[in-house]
Amino acid sequence: MYTSHIGRRLLGLYHQRTGEDLSARQFFEQRLYPLFYNHKRYLQWVPSSPFAQKVAAGNLGGGKTEAEVQLATLHHKIATVPPDASFVIGFPAAGVEGTTSGQVSGVGPRVGTEEIYCSWIGGALGVGVSGGLSLLLDEDDVLWALYEGWAHYRTYLDQRPTMKGNQIETWNGHWLAHAFDSEFDPNHPLDNLKIELTDTAGTLAMPTREWVQVLFALTRHYPTRDLTAYVYSLAQTNRTIGFVPLQLRGIRKVYDLTDKLFLFPAAVQSAGQDQLLRLYSVHYGFARACQLGAIGLAAIEPAKLRDYLPSAYGPAKAPSTKTDAAAIQFAFQQLWILAMLNNQELYDTADRLAGALHQFSGTAKQGKMNLDRQVEKVFVKHRPAFIERLTEILEEAKGSAVDYVSLFDEAVRQVMLMPVDNFPLFIILVRFRYIARAAA
Repeated sequence: MYTSHIGRRLLGLYHQRTGEDLSARQFFEQRLYPLFYNHKRYLQWVPSSPFAQKVAAGNLGGGKTEAEVQLATLHHKIATVPPDASFVIGFPAAGVEGTTSGQVSGVGPRVGTEEIYCSWIGGALGVGVSGGLSLLLDEDDVLWALYEGWAHYRTYLDQRPTMKGNQIETWNGHWLAHAFDSEFDPNHPLDNLKIELTDTAGTLAMPTREWVQVLFALTRHYPTRDLTAYVYSLAQTNRTIGFVPLQLRGIRKVYDLTDKLFLFPAAVQSAGQDQLLRLYSVHYGFARACQLGAIGLAAIEPAKLRDYLPSAYGPAKAPSTKTDAAAIQFAFQQLWILAMLNNQELYDTADRLAGALHQFSGTAKQGKMNLDRQVEKVFVKHRPAFIERLTEILEEAKGSAVDYVSLFDEAVRQVMLMPVDNFPLFIILVRFRYIARAAA
């Protein structure tokens, strides 16, 4: 029950940083319950729990509020009832027929009451990301940032009377990206917090944060480390992905390419790297990215990159840079390829080859459109065909003042030295640099 472990970790951090030595039950009663459940709008919804059950009017005697009765019911269940998902976060449902029930065992789990309260604490520390999954991260700075964010979520919610509650994991994703941003000011924690709320029939809601943005936030905070996340979903049907390595040092390579900001439209270059990275979109959903075995540089492949390589389904599309949004995505695709190739010499070779091809397409021996088509034939998926197309261009360009032979020889040498898997990335980069020249 990993939620209990994470809850106990926060409990230890709380004691370490505040000096207050609270038990799990005391922490729940004094820190979590007042923020989460002692309000009309909760911060977290736990299905079938006492907080999800309406209190009968007959149980409200003696001046007790509904929330107080629900809290007393939770304490009673924890003390007397065998544990199940209705009051232990991350546990299977009671019985054997529910969609969230676990495998039947004659032994039965032995779970102490402190562990149960810890599961509520840990369950409130899940970081929700796009794709309906959440992450638990066993890192001091992450846990403490999320804990401090709870109170700000309550403030944020109270300031918006038409906003629905029960989105703590979604909030955690936004808050973590915000708290680890280079512009975050702890003295004014809600400044620059930008969440584009959706409006459905007059009710506001937070959309889930894109998973790549959460990864970028972690990369900013841990530039020289890799982490491990526990990935799961607790919903109508529970889902467990398991422990997934987060290879942040690989993702950091995107940050290290600050000298390539010239690839972006001039109008947005001054925005800075962090602002631009907020516009990054990815090819993989988070569940599919986890199937790669680790979340690293390969997992953050930019969206639509594969459209620009010929396939069995048809010819490659031509990238468009007519709008700023398209040009920004075009720049991200080039940055990612450069990071994957991890070789400045390959970039220089690709750029010089693109320049030579652009010069060739501008010659007047035959119609410009025919020359463009001949150049487009160079952008193929396999090395032998690539070399054959360059040879055809050399035949066509005989007698030219441009030294195509040395430029093409350099490209072929690099292509033959690189791993086969890198060639498609190299050829897309050449095509991108060619199109960038044509659009200039």
